[in-house]
Amino acid sequence: MKTSTETPSLVPPPGPIRRFTLVVLLRSVGSGLFMSGSALFFTRVVGLSIGQVGFGLSLAAGIGLLTMVPIGRLADRFGGKPAYLLLLVVQAAAMCAYVAVRSFWAFLLVACLSAVADRGTSGTLGALVHGLGNGGTDRVLVRSYLRSTGNMGLSAGALLAGVALQADTAVGYVLLIAGNALMLLAAAVVLGPLHIARSGARIEAAAPHQGRRKTERAGRALRDRRYMTLTGLSAIATLHYHILAFAMPLWVANWTSAPRWMISAILVVNTVIIVLFQVRTGQLASTLTGAARVARLAGIALALACIVIGFSADAPVVVAVLLLALWGVIHSIGELLQASSEFCLSFDLAPDDAQGEYQSTFALGEGTARVVAPGLLSATVLSTGTSAWLGIGVLLFGACLATSFIARRASRTWPEMSPA
Repeated sequence: MKTSTETPSLVPPPGPIRRFTLVVLLRSVGSGLFMSGSALFFTRVVGLSIGQVGFGLSLAAGIGLLTMVPIGRLADRFGGKPAYLLLLVVQAAAMCAYVAVRSFWAFLLVACLSAVADRGTSGTLGALVHGLGNGGTDRVLVRSYLRSTGNMGLSAGALLAGVALQADTAVGYVLLIAGNALMLLAAAVVLGPLHIARSGARIEAAAPHQGRRKTERAGRALRDRRYMTLTGLSAIATLHYHILAFAMPLWVANWTSAPRWMISAILVVNTVIIVLFQVRTGQLASTLTGAARVARLAGIALALACIVIGFSADAPVVVAVLLLALWGVIHSIGELLQASSEFCLSFDLAPDDAQGEYQSTFALGEGTARVVAPGLLSATVLSTGTSAWLGIGVLLFGACLATSFIARRASRTWPEMSPA
């Protein structure tokens, strides 16, 4: 892997990386529109109950998880760009179909189609990033650019959605869904002319028969015990995303004396920190030894954050505000570090000719956390309080420490991937 001692710019370099970053920006703006208004669209416009929406989206998410690895293998075979492009169009079609939905069964069908496309793009993204890195670009740096841009796009979409949410009309909610479809199609148009090398293309060119045999072996990633262990640890470590998005707002509202505006303030601070520092933090984990060190630091930061937020319960208003503000910063630092170590390990521990399959398999970890986290956090920290936060902190620390151990062992196996 090629690394650089130069401090990277917040703006991607001209060329394919910058163009693909624009693709991710457009898609994330659409996601921000959809996430902000979809629940109200389904309940107020389509006429579904909250229970129907929850069941349908959970079922769709499960189906999306099941299809991630097969889609990743297709990306290895036909290329990441064609797969990603097709999935963008399919998801845009699903958004258009939502507008016509008027029954639960139609909603369920469209939700499953949308979830397959959404999870498929997440799994295919790794193959695309690997293709962008075939010219020697640091893949961790590319992922850092994309994550920073994605956060910025989500925030922009959420802000734009505020107009429709304030109006609270059926037309406004329909426009949010249509806006997501438009952003997805615009992303597909930008991606169309972009040349991205296929995952493992250089390996197949050098040894076509051997590369073909490797690619055609089904389930390689699922049989890779080390990689599956890493994926399982990722499922635990990425609980921090759901602590921020799901548990924190409910904790602030129900367990602390802090004003409700602290919820928005923390989310804004988190977005600013990710946008400003994700690219630079990614440079700390550009090698296996760097990823091991960063994973340890992530565990410490995430555990400390859990301690801080736990003590905000029943504290006086000023103390609660200060503790929550401190939590927001520490948690964001832990998020930066954990994501950076994950970027490096998910690529470096996967064979180049099967990045699509391996990256989609790795994405199962975060996808599983997405399904499990709301129930787990509801039954622990949101029901028990401070003592449960300490338990979650220990869980996050243990997952990050185990990830660091895997990275250290891998760096000894492949010393050329560690710093000289």
